[in-house]
Amino acid sequence: MKCITVLFVSTIVLSCFSPCFINAQEYVTVSIQEGDVRGQVESTRTNKTMYSFRGIAYAEPPVGDLRFQPPVRKAAWTGVRDALEFGSACTQATYGSEDCLYLNVFTPAMPTQGDALKAVMVWIHGGCFTAGKANLYKPHYFVDNDVVFVSMNYRLGLLGFLSTGDEVVPGNMALKDQVEALRWVQRNVAAFGGDPERVTIFGQSAGGASIHYHVLSPLSKGLYKNAIAMSGSALSPWGFSRNATDRAIRFAQHLGFSGQNTTELVDFLKTMDARTLANDIYYALSEEDSQSIGTCVWAPSAEPEHEAAFITEEPWRLVAEGRYNRVPFMSGVTDLELVNNIHGNATLATEEGIRHFNENFEAIIGCDLRLPTRAERLNGARAVKQFYYNGSDITVQDNFTTALLDSHMFFVEGVDAVVRNMANYSSEPVYYYEFTYNDGPFNRYPEGVGHAIDIVYMFLSFWLDPTSDGAILRDQMTAMWTNFAKYDNPTPELNSMLTQKWEAYNESLPFYMELTSPLKPGMRLYEPYMNFWHSLLP
Repeated sequence: MKCITVLFVSTIVLSCFSPCFINAQEYVTVSIQEGDVRGQVESTRTNKTMYSFRGIAYAEPPVGDLRFQPPVRKAAWTGVRDALEFGSACTQATYGSEDCLYLNVFTPAMPTQGDALKAVMVWIHGGCFTAGKANLYKPHYFVDNDVVFVSMNYRLGLLGFLSTGDEVVPGNMALKDQVEALRWVQRNVAAFGGDPERVTIFGQSAGGASIHYHVLSPLSKGLYKNAIAMSGSALSPWGFSRNATDRAIRFAQHLGFSGQNTTELVDFLKTMDARTLANDIYYALSEEDSQSIGTCVWAPSAEPEHEAAFITEEPWRLVAEGRYNRVPFMSGVTDLELVNNIHGNATLATEEGIRHFNENFEAIIGCDLRLPTRAERLNGARAVKQFYYNGSDITVQDNFTTALLDSHMFFVEGVDAVVRNMANYSSEPVYYYEFTYNDGPFNRYPEGVGHAIDIVYMFLSFWLDPTSDGAILRDQMTAMWTNFAKYDNPTPELNSMLTQKWEAYNESLPFYMELTSPLKPGMRLYEPYMNFWHSLLP
């Protein structure tokens, strides 16, 4: 069965800035530790001032001998470098470049002496760890809420997630790119009016899983204060690779590799054109993994123990034992993440596809269960079929149930497990949400709200009538997200916009906010389903 990819962003030198006018465009120059950068003065969609700095290099281009190596801090330069255009996206199937380690800064005001520094929100994009780019996400509504917004590119696919299982290439270079960008923020964001002690990291899908990885990693400790993981977790089946080295070897053999050791493997892969490494990636999958209906071929993995390791154990174990960074945390999902799997030409939308799904259910579902042996995974899949379908044959008439199962397995279970665990282990507040607004122009299916619709509202809904329910919900969401960044609380006080108190989640009060029109309080999100999943999986 062809798999369906789940697509899911030292001393602080204060700025000296000098506006000038060229062809009616106002520019502003800022001094950061690495050198001077020139940005421009723009307006948000609501005509508030926004200072924009695009395409600032935070690391040296990871090319040549730096391919598959940890990011190297960008060397200092002399003179003024323009930060007027976005840097290239990182290499992916149809576009991008290896020279892609750039970030962008958007701020509502340049700092002046005596001004308080503003909270900072750092966005990490999604895309199944193989696609996406920072400039797809527009910062306007966040800047309107008086925070400094930062977005970044990071290496994708094999270039970002190759692991040889040893210290030749231990893995997770993409996550280390993100760490390097966060270090850049710590050094330089004050020059743009941002407070390095109030950094919130947030992302969606693979970006949400990345956020959770930063919560788990000792390498990221101290580089941020708060975290928001949207529709993604390191526990999501697609968010962790148990056999990253096997995949790398299998893929290299597809390209012609016949060497004997990991050094020869890496040397071979360094001879390949970057775009070649981003195509035909499903040749990397084993027969078992090829059954998956939601895999990310290249994903984070456990590294061997070494000084610069990002993560060295399976994420579920760190979560179960409470070994992670205790920070204010927000997470949630849309109400039917994988509704698209039962519509159009999707594999599970056809009679033939459903028949194959039914006849091979144990193998298809089992390969994505985080259980240690194949026998346990197959037994677990039988339990899943009994729970969702009462053990009966699956037909197209069961498509809502199928979409619910897929959504719970690939998204909700991992998010819910993390929320429950952090609420128990951490003294910091944990906030839980479900996005259910299905009446707006971006929603395609009647059964529920699919993956990424929430971020369409937050980043790309400029043309909505500002008095419409969708625009109001967008404004409520961006206000709550930025309140969390500023105050550790999405609703520190109620007002004409935020009329519903968002309570923190805990075991005795398993509260969540339903993001719809109007906002609604909820309790025990998917509790019977989640109790089943948490009893099945470690």
